Amino acid sequence: MRIMRPIKKILLYLKYRHIHFREVGANVLYKSLKSNFAFANQISIGDNVSIGPGADFDGAGGITIGSGVIFAPGVKIYSRTHYYDGEKLEAIPFDNKVICKEVIIKDYVWIGRDAIILPGVTIGEGAVIGAGSVVSKNVPDGAVVVGNPARVVKYRNIERFNILKSEGKFVYATLGHKKEFVKEPLKNSPNEE
Repeated sequence: MRIMRPIKKILLYLKYRHIHFREVGANVLYKSLKSNFAFANQISIGDNVSIGPGADFDGAGGITIGSGVIFAPGVKIYSRTHYYDGEKLEAIPFDNKVICKEVIIKDYVWIGRDAIILPGVTIGEGAVIGAGSVVSKNVPDGAVVVGNPARVVKYRNIERFNILKSEGKFVYATLGHKKEFVKEPLKNSPNEE
C-alpha cells in the first residue's frame, strides 16, 4: 500500500499540472492537487490572489476574480445549475439543460472557509464573506455577509479601506512578516462585560 501513495501523487500531478485559466495575473497562489477547477478556460484571475486548498470552482458560466482576493480553504464557486422548473422541464427532479451565469468577484474580497458562491452573483469590492456562508444574491461593496442565505450584517470602515488601498497596504505586502494576534473578545462572547 505504501507504493500506491507516490503513484497516486504522480497521477494527480499529471492530471492538474496544466491548468489553463482564461487569464491569470501575477503572484497567484493555489493548491492544484487539492482543488478542482472545472472549465478553467472560463476562469479569469487578477493579481495577488490566494486560493486555499480544497477549492472547487466550476467555471462553465464564467468566473472573474479581481486582484487582491483571498480565498480560505474549501471555498466553492458554481457558475451553473440544473434546469429544474418551468414549462420546458423534460424530466424530474431536473433535466439535461444547464443554466450558466457568470460569477464576478471584485478586488480585495476576503472569502471565508467553506463559503459557497452560487451562479450569477457579483461580490463588491472589499466585501467579506463569512465562513460557511451561502451567497445567492449580489453583495455590495464593503459589506460583511454571513449565514445561509448570506445576509449583510455590517459594512467595513470604507474610509479606512480606501486609505489603505491608496497607500498600497495589501496583505501580500506584509507576507513574511510576523502576524500580530490580538486578544479581543467577539461581540456577545461570554468574556464580554
